[in-house]
Amino acid sequence: MKTILLIEDHDLMRLFLVNYLSSEYEVYSVATIKEANAWIKYQHADLILADFPRNEDTLEMNRLQAQIEGSQTNLVVLTDQDKSEQRIKALQWGAKDCLSKPFNPVELKLRIKTQLPTQFSMGQQFRPVA
Repeated sequence: MKTILLIEDHDLMRLFLVNYLSSEYEVYSVATIKEANAWIKYQHADLILADFPRNEDTLEMNRLQAQIEGSQTNLVVLTDQDKSEQRIKALQWGAKDCLSKPFNPVELKLRIKTQLPTQFSMGQQFRPVA
C-alpha cells in the first residue's frame, strides 16, 4: 500500500483527509511542516500532501524540499483559494501538482493517483499494442 504524509494544520480538514484517503492509502498526518521534517527523517512517504505553509513556515518548507529532493517522494500542495502566487511558490519548492481550496475530493484522489510512483518488476514484459 502506498504511503501518504499529510501536512495540515486545521484539525477538521486533517481528519477529513485522513478518513477520505485511508481507504486506498496508508496515511500519516502531522499538523506542521516542522513535524513533517522530523517524521521524514525516519520514515518514507510515497507522496506528501501539504497545505500551503504560512509565512513563518517557509524555512521549514525549504528544509522539507531539500530532504525529498532526488527521492521518489512527490509533493502535492493545497493552496488557499485560487492564488497563482501560491501555486508558483509551490512549484518552486518542487511540488509536482497544486490544487486550490475548496477542492473536489474526487479530483484530489485522481491527482494523487497520477503523482504516485509506479513500480515495474525487472522481468516484466511489454506487448506491442496493435
